[in-house]
Amino acid sequence: MKLRINRQAKGFTLIEILVVIAILAALTAISWVAFGAVQSKEANNTANMHIEKMAAALNEYKANAPTPMLWGDGDEASANALYQMLNSDFDGDGAPDKGLTPYCKELQYYDMGSGEKPEGILYTEIGKRKYAIIDPWNNYYRYRLGYGQSGPKTHSGKTNKRGKGGGKEQKGKGINVDFDIFSLGEDGLGDGKNNKGENEDNVSNIKFLTK
Repeated sequence: MKLRINRQAKGFTLIEILVVIAILAALTAISWVAFGAVQSKEANNTANMHIEKMAAALNEYKANAPTPMLWGDGDEASANALYQMLNSDFDGDGAPDKGLTPYCKELQYYDMGSGEKPEGILYTEIGKRKYAIIDPWNNYYRYRLGYGQSGPKTHSGKTNKRGKGGGKEQKGKGINVDFDIFSLGEDGLGDGKNNKGENEDNVSNIKFLTK
């Protein structure tokens, strides 16, 4: 009786290998999308928490500061106005002015070129004697004085007989009656005035932008 030996070794065909590679690539892509969505949600939650705390601090400033809230129109310059009020830093040295305490006590300085970003509400230098509070995407939180308020563009450090700070006052253009605080979101675009187009990912204390 003769034994028949099958010498044909069974292996993977090229098509089978390509199918496996395609499946692995698809799974990797799905994993990255899911990971990105989790990171985006976490960043939005962080921005909402920051804004909630800054809004509470700015309300305290409005109620207790000897001078009115600064004027801001939501542009990049308004980021410095927001910082000035929350850190009581009107002379631009990066720390609360002598005899003043910060209204947002959680603020901490962060050098954006120093390495790993710590947690917390961070501010950084954006120009000569100018600072801004940064959001989770390393953009600046913006500020707009509310439509029911008037305030000066600069803080003189002095008050007149009416208790107002120096500088010509302008009426606010905000959507809220007191103030708007907002982040431009991950894309860094928009003006915070609506939730369409470039503003779709904005995070703010403006009620109609809340999702």
